[in-house]
Amino acid sequence: MSEQGQIVRLLQKRYATRSIDTKTLEESVISDILEAARLTPSCYNKQPWRYLFLESEEARQKGIKALADANKPWASRAPLLIIGTTREKDDCVLPGRSYHQFDLGLSVMNIMLAATEHDLVARPMAGFSPETARELFGLDNEDEPLIMLAIGHPSDDEAHLPEHYKGAEDKPRERKAADQITQRL
Repeated sequence: MSEQGQIVRLLQKRYATRSIDTKTLEESVISDILEAARLTPSCYNKQPWRYLFLESEEARQKGIKALADANKPWASRAPLLIIGTTREKDDCVLPGRSYHQFDLGLSVMNIMLAATEHDLVARPMAGFSPETARELFGLDNEDEPLIMLAIGHPSDDEAHLPEHYKGAEDKPRERKAADQITQRL
């Protein structure tokens, strides 16, 4: 068996705990995460993603209002909340495919990997209201808020978590076997 590469080791290290410390992130770390998003490849290099980095207390409080109630107890602790948006018209328009969403997804993964490199949690969330985010941050109707991320240092303190999440991070990660997701021809 061959030795695993650096990216595979980083992916194995990545986890998305809900137990996040409130400790502020260093500016250099936030800049690194932003740069990872910026360097993402996209269809014809159109870069259709846009991010709102909610760093100030005022911006974070607005972002918390957009979160689903189930995510508020833990995600509201994150020192950095990010809202990822995209516009169909800003990317390749392919019949039957929302390619701009794929490109945003690539960019989100780069953010998650950059956060992991800094030993941070980067928890992606679908549990938020795009309409609330659009309204609170003055986004255009064409802007599609598709993802929110909570980023921060992991915490061993689970007191803020709802009971059903306590200990969830101790469970082994489950992934399908390679032969279940790949057909090698």
